[in-house]
Amino acid sequence: MKRAMPEPVFQQTVAFIKSKVGNYVSKDFSKVELQGNFTVVYYRAKYTDEGEVTVKVVFVEKGGDHYVSGLWFDSPKLRS
Repeated sequence: MKRAMPEPVFQQTVAFIKSKVGNYVSKDFSKVELQGNFTVVYYRAKYTDEGEVTVKVVFVEKGGDHYVSGLWFDSPKLRS
């Protein structure tokens, strides 16, 4: 994940999310889906300016270890 999203890109992403939905407040687990070697975990996150943001984290198994292979945030304000 660090190779796919270096620190400056991560900071830009955090700034973008904050500009749209505010500061992170909390999260609740929603569900897990198994798709081949991938495990997809969904959360319902709350931010100060958006009641619910769907967070999707995708893990892949390689050699018995699990790695983050994807991270998505979705809400009406993030789509606008």
